[in-house]
Amino acid sequence: MKKGLLAMSIIALSSITLLAQNEIDGLRYSTDAPLGTARFSAMSGAFGSLGGEFSALSQNPAGIGMYQFSEFSLTPSFSLNSTTSYYGTKESDYKSGLKIGNIGLVFSSPKENSEWKRVNFAIGWNQIENYNNNIRIQGTNNTSSLADNILDISQGNTIDNLNSLYSAPAFWTDLIDLSDNTIDTITSWYANDNGNYISHVKGNSSKLQSKNIHSSGGKNEFIFSVGGSFNEQLYLGATIGIPTLDYYEKSTYNETHFEDTVGGLHGFDFQEELSIYGSGLNLKLGAILRVSETLKLGAALHTPTAFSIEETYSTSITTHFAGESITESSLPNYFEYNLITPWKAILSASTVVNKTILLSADYELVDYSFSSMHSNDYSFTHENNNIKDLHTKTSNIRLGAEMNVKPFLLRAGYSKYGSALASQDFSKENYSFGLGINNGGYYFDVAYVLAQGNSEHLLYGEDYISPIALVNTNHNLIFTLGFRY
Repeated sequence: MKKGLLAMSIIALSSITLLAQNEIDGLRYSTDAPLGTARFSAMSGAFGSLGGEFSALSQNPAGIGMYQFSEFSLTPSFSLNSTTSYYGTKESDYKSGLKIGNIGLVFSSPKENSEWKRVNFAIGWNQIENYNNNIRIQGTNNTSSLADNILDISQGNTIDNLNSLYSAPAFWTDLIDLSDNTIDTITSWYANDNGNYISHVKGNSSKLQSKNIHSSGGKNEFIFSVGGSFNEQLYLGATIGIPTLDYYEKSTYNETHFEDTVGGLHGFDFQEELSIYGSGLNLKLGAILRVSETLKLGAALHTPTAFSIEETYSTSITTHFAGESITESSLPNYFEYNLITPWKAILSASTVVNKTILLSADYELVDYSFSSMHSNDYSFTHENNNIKDLHTKTSNIRLGAEMNVKPFLLRAGYSKYGSALASQDFSKENYSFGLGINNGGYYFDVAYVLAQGNSEHLLYGEDYISPIALVNTNHNLIFTLGFRY
């Protein structure tokens, strides 16, 4: 049964096939869910025409022109992310974590006897995406198996040409086998290595399938901003953004409780490990016009981010028989590629009511079908065609309110981020609340953000199984301490 003595480093000699990078990766790293400072978060990020807030420099850099004092801000945040899956049974899992959502330093430089009242500079970074999450999926399936998928991609390949990430580990652990595995007594090799394989799992019999996915990391953006105020009526600004990616995912897929198998197989595990590191560059330009004492209008344009990404992907399979288990792992598949994210355009407006209530709104347009992936070693033709066919242009709406009830500032917000997929509604909604104390020299803000949305996860090929529905709920508690000087 055990083939380990015959392996002869076949996995090491097999060519590694590029299977990890796809349009899902492109979408994951193209979307943003900015939090940043507590005030920014409490008003759901609707700061495109307000200014005077560090995290807003990642939205509309013209807001830097409204700073009349130099300022330092620091924002720790606590998150509790939960995901519920629906695959025959309802399963929920949670993950919590503490992060720094913002560190910012603004330098204000007043200009006397000039129409340009100030020229200000800022440096710092904002958190724009949190990847911490746990997912648990479990259900009974009597129509297909992951082994069916692996069997199909293995057919027609001799042993030394099996895919090193999937087929080769499956073969050397006896998840799949040659249809005739007779061994030549002279060469100690398979006499019928003709690319015809069978599976030791009967896909059309009942089995329990489960998967645990653990992900961590985030996307943060280092920013360098400059801008000024022209006669306190027109504010202009620019931000150079250097976003960084850090994503890690480890998943374990299991099939057990077989109703009927071949060769005494009791179950098997398929494990994947993915590590992503990347950095990029973008430019943001913005303007804010003070129409009157109570009305301001804003506009901003974001260039695409050009990411350079390094990815390491590996797999392993463990099969469980009566009295023994067999494990075979692939070599790590290291790959470098580039990702171009969409353009963004933002229009904003804000007003003051009765000198105590501030209302603001942002409308953001994003075309996710513009994204593309490139590499010197792989064409990405299929993946880029999928991006154009499956992804779409969408809009995001952010609304915010702030009321001055001395000594407190009460805040609330709502935002809706549209679905990037043309055929499915995977939009996300944020509800936010907060309060702050501002005595001029320092300020302290706190915010709570509830984010909700739907998504899907595909256990294996869509020709064999339908995607699993997921409901994502994220809780964020955010604190900001700031000093002006």
